[in-house]
Amino acid sequence: MRALAFTCIAAIAGTNGLFVAPVWSHAGHGDEFVQTGSVGQVKANLKRDQLLGIVSEKPKVEANGQLSVPNVAIVKANGEPYVFVFSGTTYDPVVIKPGAVSVDRTVVLDGVTADEKIVVSGALSIFAESQKNKR
Repeated sequence: MRALAFTCIAAIAGTNGLFVAPVWSHAGHGDEFVQTGSVGQVKANLKRDQLLGIVSEKPKVEANGQLSVPNVAIVKANGEPYVFVFSGTTYDPVVIKPGAVSVDRTVVLDGVTADEKIVVSGALSIFAESQKNKR
């Protein structure tokens, strides 16, 4: 099991005072997923996903061996860049470490592997679905 632990403490002043971002952790996908941040896991739903235009595919392996994803696959929440990994039954938010950015793609230095399916179309829709339980 691949595990990634990421700790983020950020203070952001706003109209409601001081906000401290929660601790983020990622320990697997699907049934192994453990969510402790504000971006939640979303259950896959074939009918809804087709209506929203959700498309998942493996990251592109560049000539230099680095992985890249379309820029639209990356969602920022609380200042952190996320992609959604499709596990077959769920979409799991994963914090990534972005590298070089081109016109339409971003290199991913850490957070996903070449064999994982990333949401490359409809990531903002999945993000919105993840926030529905927060209201």
